[in-house]
Amino acid sequence: MAIQLSERDMMIFKFIEEHHVLLEKHIAWFISCDEKPVLIRDRLRKLFYLDYLLCQRHAGKLPWWTTPTKPLVYMLSPMARGMVSGVESEMDLSETDIQRHLLEVANLRMIFLTDQKAGLISDFCWNTIPSDGLATIPATVSFKRNGTQHRAAIINNFGLAAEKVQAAAETALNEGTVDMIWIVSSDDAQQEKMQMALANASVGNKLAFTTHQEIYKSGIAKSRWQSVNKLFAPVITDSVVQNIVTAWSPSVAV
Repeated sequence: MAIQLSERDMMIFKFIEEHHVLLEKHIAWFISCDEKPVLIRDRLRKLFYLDYLLCQRHAGKLPWWTTPTKPLVYMLSPMARGMVSGVESEMDLSETDIQRHLLEVANLRMIFLTDQKAGLISDFCWNTIPSDGLATIPATVSFKRNGTQHRAAIINNFGLAAEKVQAAAETALNEGTVDMIWIVSSDDAQQEKMQMALANASVGNKLAFTTHQEIYKSGIAKSRWQSVNKLFAPVITDSVVQNIVTAWSPSVAV
């Protein structure tokens, strides 16, 4: 049965092509921007039944997923990919760990949008960095907090080698397009391991650390971020933090 594809359908295809895999909740936020998320479940099901989308249950555990039912993961079919001039990924998008990384990155984008809707940030812009594989820096972001501009590179720590993280951070900062590097880990243990490995990094004063659970619970602006030496402080302040070490108070060391 043929259907008339709408402008919203094409937006869905483009967002999935950009992120490779998405959950229904992500898609709803992305196509509604800072307005109320739209109800798209029925439409996604129809697009799936008509072979525009592929769908499967995520086989693993997402650190921020709180319901007992494993989420449905949507991917583009070759037919839909051709409609948005997409390119077939060289990654196995059905592989659990690859899906988890891609979904974690998409989830961060969604949390930025929820913060923007709540009025905590404004002028949010997300820039996905194209990559054939799992990019060390999958995206950069810019936004305003109380009128102050912030620019950051996102690193999703899914068991990355510290040397690779340091090299990517140095390159991003040297290019001058970002002021800080935000490293988001799956759990506290993974975060601490990366902090210890980067304790003496030359860019250590530009690194901020948090977990997916913390961001999902508190949002971007209110998350408890840590420095490379495990001290807490707000990262998103009313002025751009040029040297992150000065933002941490030794009295709250952990």
